Amino acid sequence: MKTLFFVFLMMTSLAQAKTYVIPIEGTIDGPLATFIEQSLDQAEREGASGVLFRVNTPGGRVDAAIRITDRILASTLPTMAVVENAFSAGALISLAAQQIMMLPGSSIGAALPVAISPIPFVGEPTPADRKVIAALRSKFRAVAEARGRPVNLAEAMVDPEVVVQGITIRGEPLTLSAKRAVELKVADAEVGSMRAAIEKAGFNISTVELQPGPQVRVARFLTDPTVAAILLAVGVLGLVLEFFTPGTFIPGIIGLTALGLFFLGGFLAGLSTALTIILLFGGLLLVAIELFVTPGFGIPGLIGLGLIGASIYFTFGDEAVQVAAIAIIALAVGVFILFRYLPRVRVARPFVLSNAVEEVAPPKYELETLLGATGTALTDLRPAGTAQFGDRRVDVVTAGEFIDRGQSIRVIQVEGPRVVVRRLEG
Repeated sequence: MKTLFFVFLMMTSLAQAKTYVIPIEGTIDGPLATFIEQSLDQAEREGASGVLFRVNTPGGRVDAAIRITDRILASTLPTMAVVENAFSAGALISLAAQQIMMLPGSSIGAALPVAISPIPFVGEPTPADRKVIAALRSKFRAVAEARGRPVNLAEAMVDPEVVVQGITIRGEPLTLSAKRAVELKVADAEVGSMRAAIEKAGFNISTVELQPGPQVRVARFLTDPTVAAILLAVGVLGLVLEFFTPGTFIPGIIGLTALGLFFLGGFLAGLSTALTIILLFGGLLLVAIELFVTPGFGIPGLIGLGLIGASIYFTFGDEAVQVAAIAIIALAVGVFILFRYLPRVRVARPFVLSNAVEEVAPPKYELETLLGATGTALTDLRPAGTAQFGDRRVDVVTAGEFIDRGQSIRVIQVEGPRVVVRRLEG
């Protein structure tokens, strides 16, 4: 009697179990990988009867695709990929499922890895290095072997040098239509709809749709290479401006907010760690020391740049060069706009030297008489600012040191309109 009751409970549980539908859409990236990992955890935890992946992607990051593939292979649930379009990284993910169903007009393949120009819209993508192609080809082979699919065709999707007689052409990665994929046993069947795919695979027709939540959508936006690079540039520019205009707080708040969003995207995507934050701020500190405390671009500056680069690489992997390149361009544009136009804007007056200083500054030819003169710093000199020499207020710059307001100074050099000062000791 107990045995019959146990069997009844098991049958009831299986009848109630549903098919979990997980979309794999758009560019394959870190946040999407995290979403799929979490969704599979949920499906396994809640006792799903199976998992259906709705695949419609042009591809994306190889590291994210490998994360997704490995998680699908490790799943304890029956899995099925229903393909609308599965190109590049999407092909690898689809091959990892136990069953592949092709929708009308769908395609799978074209997985040749490419190197993209660091600057968007500049230059055409080019095939990746042969070592990269060989590594990805090996991964396609391993996944195909694990699922009992044609290994040579899987390799041909990645490597255009792989020729399968009567099927592939040398120099072109393999791409298969729905009908051809079924004929060659890359896919299991061609179906007319999602419902037909579920029935064909023997999954429970009752489904649970999982969708990326706000956290994933925000992470995907913030970790876009262009958005992340602009946030990084704005963050650095804001801190630099705050450094030169202490006490205003607005540039510093903007800079810290931008850097906070930069790391928030990485954390939400599972890409950033405490180490990446330490590396970035440590690098910025060393670069600041090199520029403003011990000028000369020596060891601190080089180490600082290395730490910044390491932080970006650990966060963005293969896209690190692109993020760094865009950030440098955005930072250069920001600096140009800042020094070219900011002084003319009324709201920017607290951040720049007052026009009144320029009005009372002596003519250039009179500045030569200041050589050797002593005076007082009216503002913090970091390294530029304003000083008082008798009844004259003059724009000055230090030789690299920082001098606090109120300190006694001496003019050590006059070059045209440029007046160089040094702290007057004791």
